[in-house]
Amino acid sequence: MSKLLKITCLISTVALAQEGRLAFSAYDADAGRHLPYTYDLETDDLREVPLPVEADCGDLALIYDGSRVAVELTVDGEEMLYVRPTRTGEVAAHRAPFPGAEPSWIEYTTLCYTIDGDLWHWNGVTDPLDWLDNVGLWPVQGDWLTVYYVSLAVAEWTVVERNVNTGEQEVLLVRMDPIREPDVSPDGTRLAVAVGNDVILVDLTGGERPRNLALPTDARPCYPSFSPDGEWVAYYDAGVGAVMAAPVEGGDPVKLRDLEDCRGLDWGPTPEDW
Repeated sequence: MSKLLKITCLISTVALAQEGRLAFSAYDADAGRHLPYTYDLETDDLREVPLPVEADCGDLALIYDGSRVAVELTVDGEEMLYVRPTRTGEVAAHRAPFPGAEPSWIEYTTLCYTIDGDLWHWNGVTDPLDWLDNVGLWPVQGDWLTVYYVSLAVAEWTVVERNVNTGEQEVLLVRMDPIREPDVSPDGTRLAVAVGNDVILVDLTGGERPRNLALPTDARPCYPSFSPDGEWVAYYDAGVGAVMAAPVEGGDPVKLRDLEDCRGLDWGPTPEDW
């Protein structure tokens, strides 16, 4: 394992940020490619997610209870989606080629991903989204997904909630500057999106206007992810090469761990039987 994956001690003022597990893909110098890992914030337990083949790891997503992880892999130029339990040594749950797949969990058992602009469900049902480009997906509550996309015709980045059964949708946020890798809080009430050098919080209940986390002006945040209790937002700061966490209600961000060249980040609970 690369020495670049080193533990960074947390300061005492961030006790709430020490709960749950991080899942991330990071560059390993010894392997010469990106590998997937899980890391327990409370115990410093770092585990590589075993892969059946030598592959370069991209985006990933934890299921809500933290027991499984979906990983986007590139093997000999072919992209595939790989799902397996996060516990070391268990048999893979699923492996199949899905070009361009970007994984996200909805509810507790269903995996949703995109293929060439279409939304696919774990059971193989497709929801055509041909009118979208650069679609990203992540889980909310029940039958609703939150989707972000860019329209090449008007150059607007839009975040919508979309019912996967009826196609009904509601616009949550429209920006002229790029929106990156959003995440929804565990209780489904907030949306976090990386925009420019900050993370914007959107109240999905309509109770307050979107507001910034007020990160340092030189921050380069990506892959924002809520903590299991919804009180913190973790993100990868490409400028400093570290996973950071900022309190939702305001305050200075803190470093969770140093990490080189991260391609995906998610924060979920540690299973009780870990």
